[in-house]
Amino acid sequence: MIRKTALKINDLSTSYRIGKLQDIRKEIKGFDRKPGSQIFSNATISEWWAFHHGGRKELQFNIGFEEEGFRYGLALSLEASQTVPDITILFPKAKRLNQFIRQNPDFFNEYKMWNHHGDERSGIGPVVEISDSLLKPHTFIFIGKLVPEKHIDFKNVLETFDDLLKPYIFVEKSSKSNIIDYEIEQNNEFIFNAKNRNLPKHREYSLEERSVNLSVRHSLIQETLIKKLQKEYGTQNVSPENRIGSKAIDVVVKKGDSFIFYEVKASGSAKACIRDALGQLLEYAYWPGRKNASSIVVVGEEMIDNETLNYLNYLKDNFKLPINYEQIQIE
Repeated sequence: MIRKTALKINDLSTSYRIGKLQDIRKEIKGFDRKPGSQIFSNATISEWWAFHHGGRKELQFNIGFEEEGFRYGLALSLEASQTVPDITILFPKAKRLNQFIRQNPDFFNEYKMWNHHGDERSGIGPVVEISDSLLKPHTFIFIGKLVPEKHIDFKNVLETFDDLLKPYIFVEKSSKSNIIDYEIEQNNEFIFNAKNRNLPKHREYSLEERSVNLSVRHSLIQETLIKKLQKEYGTQNVSPENRIGSKAIDVVVKKGDSFIFYEVKASGSAKACIRDALGQLLEYAYWPGRKNASSIVVVGEEMIDNETLNYLNYLKDNFKLPINYEQIQIE
């Protein structure tokens, strides 16, 4: 079954960027010649799984079967072999992937993560940084999607692989390569969308979750902020989780012909919120050299102190940066 699936992915990939994977590998690694012509080759297809040709020493495009069904995504296989006698050569890949996760906190929102160690498998959960405890022999780390075997959608598989080219190139590109990250993101144009289709569904949280879970607190702050802005600007002018390329801006407000970008952080102080949000907001608002927003706002629970306020005013006065901080209190 995997062989048939892998070969069909190869056949259908010509209409997708992932179909040029071997050309991409040649470019980012500075190879003298293209290392292959297909995503999967006979040597990289087994009975239960397959990985891309050349992927044994890389962050690999991987397909396979789990108890729940068919998986597709990216993997690190820390299994020693003739090709990889020393698995420590893969450890820097994990560190680079962690760096990508830190720099792109929203990228993997629609993905899941799990690992196998020997015959044991972890639970399936959200994508987080790879811990040092996982970097040991006989571990298989996977980030991707999982669907029932009967529901394999090849279009979605190939679109997912296209999407995952970004972290793959980030991890695998060498100093010999002239490629830069944004070149593989085909559409990073900002388009305002107030249809709320991407807003996470509301649910009731336990007292413990509301108190200590930063992801939950982020959601609660975001929900409260959205309601406040909708009351002030009108529902049609407020866009939660507005996509910009592969990322999402927490909230965007349309004000006349201009836009305000809001980034929510559940950090322990206004200073920490600003530090955590500023890089994201600058990229959303101005990358790769255009103005998407008229102003940017960091949102947190904590009251801003005088020193942090002075810092913001310094940024405004000396760098003409249109940045503000807004406190949103939740129960």
